[in-house]
Amino acid sequence: RNVQDFSAAAPDGKPQRWEKTNGSRWIVYPRTARSVKISYRVFANAPMSGTFSVLDTVHANWNGPSVFMYVDGQKQNPVTLSVVPPTDWTVINGDVTKPGQKFFHFSTYDQLVDTPTEVAPPGTLLLESFVVDGKQYRVMIHHDGEVSDSARHRFVRDVESIVRYENSVFGAPPLDQYTFLFHLGFKGWDGMEHLTSTQIAVPTKWSDAAKLLPGVEEAAHEYFHVWNVKRVRPSALGPFDYTREVYQPSLWVAEGWTQYFGLAALRRSGLEDNEAFYRRMAGVIQENLTAPGRKETSARMSSFHAPFWDGASDAQPSNLANTYLDYYTKGAGIAMYLDLMIRNGSNNAKSLNDAFANLKKATWDAPRATYYLQGRGYTESDVERAVGAAAGSNMSPWFDRFVGGTEDLDFDTALGWAGLRLRRDEEHWRIE
Repeated sequence: RNVQDFSAAAPDGKPQRWEKTNGSRWIVYPRTARSVKISYRVFANAPMSGTFSVLDTVHANWNGPSVFMYVDGQKQNPVTLSVVPPTDWTVINGDVTKPGQKFFHFSTYDQLVDTPTEVAPPGTLLLESFVVDGKQYRVMIHHDGEVSDSARHRFVRDVESIVRYENSVFGAPPLDQYTFLFHLGFKGWDGMEHLTSTQIAVPTKWSDAAKLLPGVEEAAHEYFHVWNVKRVRPSALGPFDYTREVYQPSLWVAEGWTQYFGLAALRRSGLEDNEAFYRRMAGVIQENLTAPGRKETSARMSSFHAPFWDGASDAQPSNLANTYLDYYTKGAGIAMYLDLMIRNGSNNAKSLNDAFANLKKATWDAPRATYYLQGRGYTESDVERAVGAAAGSNMSPWFDRFVGGTEDLDFDTALGWAGLRLRRDEEHWRIE
């Protein structure tokens, strides 16, 4: 609906007939022309997000699917992108390999649109880098207002700590460089994972007094996606059908496990202490045991209904507050329980880390199934087998009850395995 001024022309400039057949599909009739040039403009005035695009006096920022068209049936073919910015503006994305780069080559359309790009005036972006496991990590910081040197250095150090810890768990990802794109203090709050980058928007500005600088928690979540979702991926998430929403049952793993591992990374990397981690986990448990929607929607159906919740328009009133518990929270609760259960059953020799490693081996290390990436997407059965192998038992009955069903998990017993206790205070529950 934001495409305007669409036109099609032959190489000699003659207009070609076209028609629009649905909300996102144009058919061009080239007559005798062997090629055509498609031109259009896109209205882009959204707040910062991982889905839409914006062009204003501050910057240009795009998320590819909201801007770039493709030829039906040709997504698997190479594409190029030429960026023509205002004089001296900086172009930065996960594919930039040298200063001033404005031309890009992508092996597929999918990789083009999986590369969010920031274009900004001189002096507005802070660019930092570090090396972990022989790979280059770049940190772009777009902050609304000045920042202190201490905050800047602390932020980059904290992001590096996250990367070092998460790489130590599942190994460094198969890439040469990875780029964090941070937008801090501007309107919009979102994070989106990509193969070689992530784009994170947080409306809160930095303060030297903050215990955890805005953007660090989001980085812990989004960087874990470099494996979970982008490579070890649900079967419906790549290659994509960009013409419609996707309904699939596994976001409780893709996002929920990522939520748990991301929060755990804040503690295990040394950025937060036990008290902060327990407070976060108590909040997850409280939601999982008190939210009305937990009894109405299973983890699988919570995932399946994502198009109705995550970024969906609220033009029509709904009862989601009472019938829905999001897959981030529900999945994080399940991940916590499974981690404690596996550790208890193996005398702490195994954990949820092993379950994810099993899932990675079964799918990412499998024969290539499509042009999109190596390996194949996982199914719910793959997840069940991966957890069962780590737990040393048949998990099918458990999955039927707690993943496909809506029974409450016994977090009191699970915490007891770790020598912990849940305190149900009136407003905020606590773990001690």
